[in-house]
Amino acid sequence: MLDISRNRVPTMATLRQLIDALHALRYNELQLYTEHTFAYADHETVWGKASPITAEEIRELDTYCADRGIELVPNQNSFGHMERWLRHAAYKPLAECPDGFEHPFSGWREFGSTLYPDARSADFVDGLYAELLPNFTSKQLHIGGDEPWELGKGRSEARVEREGKHRVYLDFMKQLFALTESHGQTAQFWADIIMERPDLVPELPKSVIPVIWGYEADSPFAEQCRIVAEAGFRDQFYVAPGAGNWNSFSGRLGLAEANIQLAAKQGHAHGARGLLLTAWGDNGHHQPWFTLYPPLILAAAATHGQSLSEDQLAEEIDTLFYPDEPAGHGAAICALGRIDSVLTQPAPPNSLLHSAFFASEAELDEAILTLTNEAELKQCAQALDAIPVAGLDPEVALAVRLNRAGLERCLGQAPSEARATLTEDFTTQWRRHSREGGLAQSLARMRG
Repeated sequence: MLDISRNRVPTMATLRQLIDALHALRYNELQLYTEHTFAYADHETVWGKASPITAEEIRELDTYCADRGIELVPNQNSFGHMERWLRHAAYKPLAECPDGFEHPFSGWREFGSTLYPDARSADFVDGLYAELLPNFTSKQLHIGGDEPWELGKGRSEARVEREGKHRVYLDFMKQLFALTESHGQTAQFWADIIMERPDLVPELPKSVIPVIWGYEADSPFAEQCRIVAEAGFRDQFYVAPGAGNWNSFSGRLGLAEANIQLAAKQGHAHGARGLLLTAWGDNGHHQPWFTLYPPLILAAAATHGQSLSEDQLAEEIDTLFYPDEPAGHGAAICALGRIDSVLTQPAPPNSLLHSAFFASEAELDEAILTLTNEAELKQCAQALDAIPVAGLDPEVALAVRLNRAGLERCLGQAPSEARATLTEDFTTQWRRHSREGGLAQSLARMRG
């Protein structure tokens, strides 16, 4: 599952290259995670500057996938993570908190992110499904449903006080399940909220597919897989580890590997239907495109009970993604992927150097530098200096430079190159793989 809603929408050429790689790795499903980046006919206000995927492009990708034995599953978040819609006046009446809310991690948000769970919101979502689904041959639909942060803090407050947040949540999800079924589809959904109330899991319709996600080396896959299996969903749920590459300039390779292996092991043990590798783009999608390559290969191996040495992984990267280029890309990408493990994560899932690059001076002093020390930072500098980049993809060299910029901030050193130069080269690499929509937003955060 590839996030195409956090600024970065890949070009069609890039998506075809990804599908070819998935075919080579024997994947059988692809999802493009969508919040606002499908070009719905009557909603240009929402997607107008996002360079969205069009209906014609979806049909082309659907055929391209089918020819390679891959099911392109539609994915439209339908409850939470609707902030790109609810920020606009025309859609504010659908919001749980139309005038903003206090996010538990990032503070005050000016716009709502969660639909108010009523019939009007359900009708709105039904209209999206009616336009989206005919472009796919798949009979599945991922409806999302994760992280409805402000549910019960706005218009549904009184009902949540009477009935409880999870009952209100489940009732609306059941409406979405019924809508999905009315369109002839089977619903997949994120299981994070229902996992907070295991006693409610047996109330889920037995036709739906819970998707259990977790992105850390100690995510509770064992417990959560047991809960859904015992509730009657054996052979009817997915495990969803993370690619570990978002909020990082190099990819958290060790963490991704441990997380993927854990999910695969517990999924096998409890009868999961499949493993859905998730590649997110939180906070601007600044990670290099190539950071997706190692977890794609590792997840393909893990689903077959296999693990790879770093040398094997590096060779596979070269063979699959750089067949006409000099050898060494895989080794450099793997070395980059180990950089983040030298340092503590500020808060999962984040790289310390990525966080340092974007932090204010106060955040740097109070929240980041307290997690490390000069010895670790110098060890990190040595590891960065040891990565060979000459003759390789310039995006690899840019990843080293971006990490170094974050490191220099941590060490209190003068920057070795201007932020403007880095953003200019970031722009060049973005345009190799991705559409123009969203680039300005990602650059604005880089410029500070």
